[in-house]
Amino acid sequence: MDAFATFQDLQARLNREFTVAEQSWITVLLEDASTYLRDDVLGLQVYPQSTSTVEMFPDGGRVDIPNPPLISIGAVTRNGSPVEYVRRQGTVYVPIEYVPEAIGLGGYVETPILVTFTYGYAVAPESLKRWACVLVSQALLPLEQNLGLTVGGLSSVAVDDFKVAFADAGEMSGIALSDRNVALLREQFGVKQSYVVGTR
Repeated sequence: MDAFATFQDLQARLNREFTVAEQSWITVLLEDASTYLRDDVLGLQVYPQSTSTVEMFPDGGRVDIPNPPLISIGAVTRNGSPVEYVRRQGTVYVPIEYVPEAIGLGGYVETPILVTFTYGYAVAPESLKRWACVLVSQALLPLEQNLGLTVGGLSSVAVDDFKVAFADAGEMSGIALSDRNVALLREQFGVKQSYVVGTR
């Protein structure tokens, strides 16, 4: 999976040069941080840009396209034939057509459509790049001391007789954001209840 930031981005923020051996390690950590942001915080494929084809069931001719930001609609088809549509932001409107079998049973179920759409940013948003760097920089000191990813909540480091202290009983373990920051990111990127979980 593509990381929101590169080791060069982290170098610039930390005013530090990583060795060649460290560069691949930092890249893996940035990928982990980005996966955490993408999957656990946002639940959206915001970067990199992707194209998906999804079967959807209109409701009164309306279909809300999941996974913002919606870049473009490639095609809308019904039973293999193109369908005229009108796009309004993240919604597509199509002519209403009912499933014949449902009408015969006294119900009105609209015929599904296939929508091919492109979503996500071509370039990682700066806020997500910054957060990936913050998450990795928080994890670096414990990792460099061979303390692992799950110790979290580092509150102080002493030099003589080397001591490390952790706050909050390690509640903020490894690569994690506070509940407040999670809520702010979800609001910023318009998290909805449904989203694209895979592509084909």
